[in-house]
Amino acid sequence: MPKVNRNQSVPSRSRRRPATIVDESTGEEIRVSSILFGLVMLIAIIVATAAWMGGSLSQIETRFGGFMDDTARMAGVSVNDVSVLGLEQNPALADDVRAAAMIEPGENMFRADPKLIRHRVEGTRKVLNVRVHRLWPGQIVIIADAAEPVALWHDGKEWTVVDGLGRILPDANADDHKTLVRLAGRGAPLAAPALVKALKEAPDVAARLAIATRVADRRWDVRLVNGATVRLPEDTGMESALARLTKLQTRTALLQRPVTMIDLRNKGRVYLSPALEGGAIKVAEAARS
Repeated sequence: MPKVNRNQSVPSRSRRRPATIVDESTGEEIRVSSILFGLVMLIAIIVATAAWMGGSLSQIETRFGGFMDDTARMAGVSVNDVSVLGLEQNPALADDVRAAAMIEPGENMFRADPKLIRHRVEGTRKVLNVRVHRLWPGQIVIIADAAEPVALWHDGKEWTVVDGLGRILPDANADDHKTLVRLAGRGAPLAAPALVKALKEAPDVAARLAIATRVADRRWDVRLVNGATVRLPEDTGMESALARLTKLQTRTALLQRPVTMIDLRNKGRVYLSPALEGGAIKVAEAARS
């Protein structure tokens, strides 16, 4: 039987090696406990500093931000000018945009976030197509278009003005825009820009339009000045339907015929309801090419 040396130390099986992370690029081992200890020490230093400054982490952020602003000014990268382009004909609106940007000369250029500035300017609901550029070392340029009225919408009580993004212009007077397309129905303002765009490609229809009513927030019923109603398909097929109607008008003068309804919801067919005879009739589509 082999003799056991009692003085020889035997490694304990219960002792475990500390967890490590191996850096594959260098082959170096980093103990997880060291990382955790470093994080704990960093948090402790921040908390201790906050307590020394008055017990508030927000004070650290404020003072650090002030320090960075002072440093930016010394480095020559602070905001020197905030320019507004595209609204030269409306100085009051340009001033509103500049105020909404909330950027003053002397501020840190790095903290002048173009996305945040654009969000603030768009929040005025007074301008369209807002673009913000940060030109180094010290200029902020805001480019915007005035929100042009495109339609009038009746909300059930009164007429309101709708702009090119489907937004209500609260300060606009409907009486000053009597020639615009008239709309009705729930959801009409948001869908107005697409309808107005489609009608520009169908001038024969647009010239005879009395009012367009939004149906189920998916499509339009367009009533003409002669009393006839044009039932358009859902928005995805609206432009093609108006194009077909334009061709029919050119070839058959359909919009001058004595009909009460022109149904374009079925692709490839046009259904008419005569004004003098009962029932609907189906006509061959002369505009098909």
